[in-house]
Amino acid sequence: MGKPRVNLEDFSDMLHFDAEQEKAVIDTSAVASVQGEVQEPAGILEMDFARMEPFPNHKFKLYEGQQLADMVESIRQFGVLLPIILWHDGDGKYIILSGHNRHNAAMLAGLSKGPVIIKENLTYDEAVLIVTETNLRQRSFGDMSHSERAYCLAQHYEALKSQGRRNDLLDEIEMLLNPHESRGNPTSVQVEQKLESREKVGQEYGLSASKVGRYIKIATLIEPLLMRVDTGEIPFLAAYDLSFIGDGDRQRQIAELMESDNYKVDMKKAELLRSYYETGKLNDTTAVQILSGEKTRKPKTSKPQPFKVKPAVITKYFTAGQSAKEIEDTIDRALALYFENLHIPGEQGERYPDE
Repeated sequence: MGKPRVNLEDFSDMLHFDAEQEKAVIDTSAVASVQGEVQEPAGILEMDFARMEPFPNHKFKLYEGQQLADMVESIRQFGVLLPIILWHDGDGKYIILSGHNRHNAAMLAGLSKGPVIIKENLTYDEAVLIVTETNLRQRSFGDMSHSERAYCLAQHYEALKSQGRRNDLLDEIEMLLNPHESRGNPTSVQVEQKLESREKVGQEYGLSASKVGRYIKIATLIEPLLMRVDTGEIPFLAAYDLSFIGDGDRQRQIAELMESDNYKVDMKKAELLRSYYETGKLNDTTAVQILSGEKTRKPKTSKPQPFKVKPAVITKYFTAGQSAKEIEDTIDRALALYFENLHIPGEQGERYPDE
């Protein structure tokens, strides 16, 4: 399967990825506004890395380990070949939209400046789309962590929705994000039948519509819980249930208890936490009881545990020709007789067989 991509309407025009389009990205007024930069032939500038700022609150992790080492070595040998895309925002800042890893690796390689393309007159939503789309173009969606996927899908969804570019696919995700609104709705079956294109929601990501909806919902988790989803400490479907706990303070309590008391969250605990929250019963005490396992622990029973009689005992008292039913009936009668005569009341108290 090829690398999943997101095809957004007019997105290529916005990004100006083609070489000829890149020449038109920066006009003379934009160039004049950037002091100390050298203009490259194709309308690309060279700017000090110190002047660039990361996009605020984006969740894409910087390369580490061998991947980072390879990029640093490549930049040492050949320089930064692909320009960093910057957003010159209304506050005069130069914010990185694409190229966070190149920026980091170039500085580690000892470079102080590199090629950039500057975008102006963008809305925040358009900037978000560039951040997420360029990450998808440069990386496989399958290589991203759960938190990165959740961030990417949620940002795409919110940005598109706020721009008024909703369609039937976005409506499907909306329904997936708010399943309680369709519960008990007599028309829900008709809605289900009508949404035959549900699987198309995430086809560019290689995901089903339901998986896309879960990722977007999981994006509402606070950072400490999302990080535990990435490390596998919280299973994906358990994280989906936790995301229905809409109280940030309650989510923080869960994260703190996992940290301080080393509590684990599995599917049963997550389902119970969600159920208690939705019914208004989740508080400090019940949260601890659920996370500690007290609420999910099976109650002790006074019934004896079943066991098997050893073959040596069977062959000692029964013949090979006897059926299992005959053996079971004999053992039942023998035990009844044993317990009937175990305690025989008398004047001197109780006497036991074989006394």
